[in-house]
Amino acid sequence: MLKVKDVVFRYDGQAEPIINNLSLEVTAGSICGLLGPNGAGKTTTIQLILGLLKAERGMISIQGRTLADDPVAYKKGVGYVSDSHSIYDNLTGQEFLNFMADMYEVSTARRVAVYEPLIKELQVQTYLNRPIKSYSHGTRQKFSIMASLVHDPPLWILDEPMTGLDIEASSVLKRRMREHREKGCTVLFSSHLLEICEQLCDTIAIIHQGECRHTAAVKNRAEGEKSLEQLYLEVVKHEHA
Repeated sequence: MLKVKDVVFRYDGQAEPIINNLSLEVTAGSICGLLGPNGAGKTTTIQLILGLLKAERGMISIQGRTLADDPVAYKKGVGYVSDSHSIYDNLTGQEFLNFMADMYEVSTARRVAVYEPLIKELQVQTYLNRPIKSYSHGTRQKFSIMASLVHDPPLWILDEPMTGLDIEASSVLKRRMREHREKGCTVLFSSHLLEICEQLCDTIAIIHQGECRHTAAVKNRAEGEKSLEQLYLEVVKHEHA
């Protein structure tokens, strides 16, 4: 479903790459967690997949399609929840939701079917007609989550999605992530919290110093296999040894 092969990225003027020969593959109908310490390259990897940054070399494809093949179709295949919540401050929440639905050419009936249950589940009814600039971090996150699902994306990408959410909203998001997987879609999210990955993921990819250092199944681990915590600490501590 998602394939990242030997991707290299560096910012202009930098000698060392931020992302160095990173490869990753995520199958359809699964949840994959990008796990790593702060500054490991998780957000940069996500931005490369989204096409927000351009790789120096390597290949990224979604459903067998690269950004160069068909930029519009590629981007319509992805829903994205950023960690920065750079949404339109001067719009109301309702205006923002409609703007995103318009951008993805979603019908009125479809957007109502998607948004109405989420509005109730995330308890944001009273915020719909307020300007986004008045929202808290957590409320912005909720609207970003809703907007990212309006076009039912085959690939749903979330960058540190639990940050700023209360317990009830976190529970809703976890359920929605599982439901998205059950429809045969793919979920990719970043986190530095192992417990969240253990709850949600089918696989994890440990990102460290711009490389995918290890991938592992989360469910049905064989007896005697190292725990995910052991694997993670070995990868990270090895680099600091």
